[in-house]
Amino acid sequence: MNPEEAFVKAFLPSEKRARFIQYLSHPKRRKEILNRLSHELPYLFDFATEVPSEQDFPDELEKLLKAKGAGPICHVIADGLKADGRDLPLSEALNLICMHELGAVLSCVPGRLAYYKPSSPGCGIILERS
Repeated sequence: MNPEEAFVKAFLPSEKRARFIQYLSHPKRRKEILNRLSHELPYLFDFATEVPSEQDFPDELEKLLKAKGAGPICHVIADGLKADGRDLPLSEALNLICMHELGAVLSCVPGRLAYYKPSSPGCGIILERS
């Protein structure tokens, strides 16, 4: 299972999964899903923790995510970034999305740990399953 499919299956409601997976895999439809990242991603609240504003910066987020099991590489799903759909070093990806005004998701451990950054302003959200 690819990191995008793992993210969708782990953190989105069941009624949204098929559509998100289908649209993410088609370039023309992908933009519709990426647009949702900037507005209202329908994640499962039971697995979500809002990041305190004093920790919602690249260096602090990297420490927080690594403490929860993130490795050195993550997968980027991002509205309006060339890095969308790519695997990047965690620190590089965090720097990109924290400075970016649109929504983004970093899949840190597929199906287990992700970071969702809604469009600015707004605190990020850690999505975690044990």
